[in-house]
Amino acid sequence: MKISIITPNYNYASFIGKTIESILFQGYTNIEHVIVDDGSTDNSVDVIQQYVTKYPGKIKLITQSNSGQSKALNVALENTSGDIICWLNSDDIFLPGAFEKVIAGFRSKPEQDAVFGNIIIIDSEGKKIKNVKYLPFDYGSGVFNGFGKIVPSNAIFWKRNLTFNDPKVLFNNALHYAMDSDYWSRLLLNKKVRHVNFYFAGFRYHEKAKTIIRLEKDSKAYLDSTKEDQFVYSNALKNTGIESNVSKKILRVYFKIKRHGLKLMFGHYFN
Repeated sequence: MKISIITPNYNYASFIGKTIESILFQGYTNIEHVIVDDGSTDNSVDVIQQYVTKYPGKIKLITQSNSGQSKALNVALENTSGDIICWLNSDDIFLPGAFEKVIAGFRSKPEQDAVFGNIIIIDSEGKKIKNVKYLPFDYGSGVFNGFGKIVPSNAIFWKRNLTFNDPKVLFNNALHYAMDSDYWSRLLLNKKVRHVNFYFAGFRYHEKAKTIIRLEKDSKAYLDSTKEDQFVYSNALKNTGIESNVSKKILRVYFKIKRHGLKLMFGHYFN
């Protein structure tokens, strides 16, 4: 099985080398890493090109004028050829042994459409801050708790046909913050998704990370991301067929309680 890794990059020259190396040093050789540089103004392209030259056939660099993360992801997707696809941002890393676990997961249960694992949070220097465990996939929980909370964007691997069915399932170019939640809500609908209790990736926590910026209340990023989250919720809710406001409120409480109950049962509060 060939794994295609897609990476959008914008001005992360200080991190992109570690990102690439975390893929090259997995020990699993049947890979391609498609990197789309979104008009970086730092020396990102020079850094990436060094790896393209050193590892021909493994690293592919595509450059475009600044068009946004979602557009970069779509360009990357369109240039993949692997059986399995995953997405790793240019400030994150894969952890040792991740690819072997992923391939083993698909081979042991060929009927699975996607496999995802746990992550660790790392600081700007790559030092571990904490572990983050995930729960078994549940579409309803994604609708009412947010898909970003139940699926780690840098630790999920999915079969190529999920993206390239007719019609293709691509990222929404209009979204700048919730493109991941929106994508999972469409890509994983009625699919067989398996959680593997293994730490696949490291999410880098630093002040320039989009995930961190959107948390600044009353900022434009916070307001825009809140609108996008509501857009994703509304669209995903349509997939459930639930229309009653009473049912929505009851289910929101139910899935919140269920999530905490499962965390307690799986020992997530006792790390």
